[in-house]
This record gives sequence, structure tokens and C-alpha cells, in this order.
Amino acid sequence: MPVNPSENAAAELLAAIVGLVSNWTAAVTHGSIAAEVGVDIAEGDVRALYLIGTHGADTSTGVRPAELADELRLSRPTMSKALARLTVAGLVEKSQSATDARSITLSLTREGEAAYARLVEAGVRIVEEATAQLTPAEIRTVTGVATRLLRPETHG
Repeated sequence: MPVNPSENAAAELLAAIVGLVSNWTAAVTHGSIAAEVGVDIAEGDVRALYLIGTHGADTSTGVRPAELADELRLSRPTMSKALARLTVAGLVEKSQSATDARSITLSLTREGEAAYARLVEAGVRIVEEATAQLTPAEIRTVTGVATRLLRPETHG
């Protein structure tokens, strides 16, 4: 028997999460944000650029293409094509891995770092606008709940 979301708080939360994730992960959303901040790349490549930037902030060793493909849930050939486009655009560079001479790592060029920074700034601005009516305590609560909901995927 289907659950009526208005009668079940967990179902309401699920519907809200699905809507939020669908909106934020849509290539058209990424493309719109990228265009707004002057990052001229294919809308489908924005997430790759963003994640390479995120990994670059976490480590100075970059990220391997296979790891990026897994994180983005893309095939290796699709990932390779996106990386080729980002490299031609001057945003991403490949280098030999410092820990494994047989593999390469990806990192952002200076232009890529600037583009990544603009994407982050735009994202922060969007979140600030969306949460403008919330108090700092409410924002911390939402952040805490969202963080708790992030857990390793248990379903294939």
C-alpha cells in the first residue's frame, strides 16, 4: 500500500531529499550555474570539475581518473572524454602519480582553481539565499541532519 507523504514525516523527508538531490545534481542546473559565473564548459562536465577541486582541497596529490569515475558513477570512457574536454579547456591537468608510477592523477590548473572557486561561491550564494529566512541555529540543525543522512551507500 503506498504511503501518503503528508501522513508520514519520513516519507515527507524522503520526498524533500529526492527533490533537492534531483535539482542540485541535474546537469542543466550545473550548466546554468557555470554559465552564470563564466565557466564555459559542457554542463555535464561541471560536476567533474567541482569534484577535482574538492579533492584538490583535501590533498596535494590530486585524484585518479578511475576514482573520479567511480564517485561520479560514470563509465571509464565517459570519464575520459569529460577529462579530455576539461584538459583542452585549460582547467585540468594530468600528472604522473607520486605514489604509483603506472597511474596518473588529476588536478586543477590555476584557471581551473579560479573556475572552481567561482562555482563554490555561486553555490554558497544560492544556499544563503535559500536559507535567508532561517536562524543560524536552524541552519546548524539542517546541516547536522544532512550530515547524519550522508552514509556509505548500502544499495547497489
